[in-house]
Amino acid sequence: MYAHYANVWAEMPSSQYTIVLIDRSKFEGEKAVHGAGDFMRHIEKYDYCYFDDLITKKIKYKYVVSNHIMGGSGVRPAGRWQRNKAHIKNAIKRVVNPVLKITRVRNTYEDSRIDAVQYLPLQIGQYQVRFVYGADIGDGWSLQDWNEIYDLFLCHGPNDEEQLRKKFKGKTAIMGYPRYDDYFSESLDIQSVVEEFDLDPNKKTLLWMSTLGQGASSIPRYAAAIAGLRSDYNIIARPHPLAFRQEPENIELLRSLNLNIDGDVTRDMNRLYKAVDWVFCDYGGSPFGALYLGINLLLLDVPGSENQFTVANSSNQEIREHFPVVSQPNGEELFRLLRDDAVWREQEKVRTRLCRKYFADLKGSSSRTAVQILSNLDKIIAV
Repeated sequence: MYAHYANVWAEMPSSQYTIVLIDRSKFEGEKAVHGAGDFMRHIEKYDYCYFDDLITKKIKYKYVVSNHIMGGSGVRPAGRWQRNKAHIKNAIKRVVNPVLKITRVRNTYEDSRIDAVQYLPLQIGQYQVRFVYGADIGDGWSLQDWNEIYDLFLCHGPNDEEQLRKKFKGKTAIMGYPRYDDYFSESLDIQSVVEEFDLDPNKKTLLWMSTLGQGASSIPRYAAAIAGLRSDYNIIARPHPLAFRQEPENIELLRSLNLNIDGDVTRDMNRLYKAVDWVFCDYGGSPFGALYLGINLLLLDVPGSENQFTVANSSNQEIREHFPVVSQPNGEELFRLLRDDAVWREQEKVRTRLCRKYFADLKGSSSRTAVQILSNLDKIIAV
């Protein structure tokens, strides 16, 4: 998530915003999630706070920017019975915690001051802005009814703007793709990536980006076939950041095949993308990143994935009509495609056409555009 906002934070005067972190335990202490330490080091120069502190102090902002509702199940706050239930649970935690500290059976429980019913952004803000996360728009997730809370959508381009306008009353503005602005800088240096992954200068490099979820992630099905390409290509496997916690068996499979694994959840993806010649993807936002940056893209099909809620009726299904798709974990087929120059020459034309559909022509300046929009919310929303 850091990379999603980082360029906008850097472009915007730090006095104009506060970064709100939702779950303290995910960023601090023994239960901190994979990559939390790096994330905290990145944001320590900014003003940040924790969600529960805002609730305790009854602080509300005029504008809240989020990429989705983060938690909760509806617009209305919890009722009296639900609030009483939460108070009882907190009281039990306070009784049990001293015993846990002595016995060390498990970590102590934390009081929850957050309304578990109301969507989280509504609890701390008057007006809601959605900073759209990735161009993979679909009914199963990014177009769900919770979008009704948003007063403004910051979109990547014409496609997501059109889809959101069709379904929801919020206003729209196109910002481009801020996280990839640095890719278009002439001074972008990739030497650190070359050294970190020990890339052989005599081989071309492919980056394999897999999504999260059994039935959607390409790791179990394709790991062995992709590992078989190492004699001819540099390979970097970048699993979904949450896979390190939620799907450890997939990470272990990659390690057992001695693949180069990128586990840096706060990595500057611009440098990584600049160092590669192909991107292998299954689903999620990664295929659209490669499309936007003009990198050769090969898609991996996972049987049954069309039933996954993040995939069904999504832009991921549409994009598969235009790019090469591998359906079987066949190393020889992968070799053949990689060596077929005609496939990749034709893809250049396809990318140019699809970029106009999915993205605004703001390469290198999307962060400034986003900041201009966010700096004028009084004129755009509160009118």
